Amino acid sequence: MGPMKKFILLLMALPILWNCHKALPEQILGIWENTKTCTPEGSCKFPVTTPGAKLTILRNGLALYGDPELQGAEKGKEFHIEYVLHEAGTKSKAPELAFRFLDLGFEIRYVISKVSDVEMELFNPEKNNTETYKRVGVK
Repeated sequence: MGPMKKFILLLMALPILWNCHKALPEQILGIWENTKTCTPEGSCKFPVTTPGAKLTILRNGLALYGDPELQGAEKGKEFHIEYVLHEAGTKSKAPELAFRFLDLGFEIRYVISKVSDVEMELFNPEKNNTETYKRVGVK
């Protein structure tokens, strides 16, 4: 193949490769299911019930959270929450997600350790643990 054909082929492939990598706000959107929570020492807790807690991250800073292991009045309830994604200027120097449970009056902050098409790892600095989620759907 001549140099001109290689150059044209490269120019055609470049936009395809460019679009493969989604921006972080797009990567976190979807329906995620908790698969495990691990301490820094490597001790992991797996959900007692299957499926585990479900986190649905929607556009415009809205999310839904449901945990089948909750007890009492919260059992089986799905919480409507807000989230804020901070991509820069954070304490951890890494992207962070803050979930605000407005009805319950508290916020949980996570450092995004890893996110891909199939898995997301969120580090909770307050509890010093990492929650792993697998993508189970797209919203």
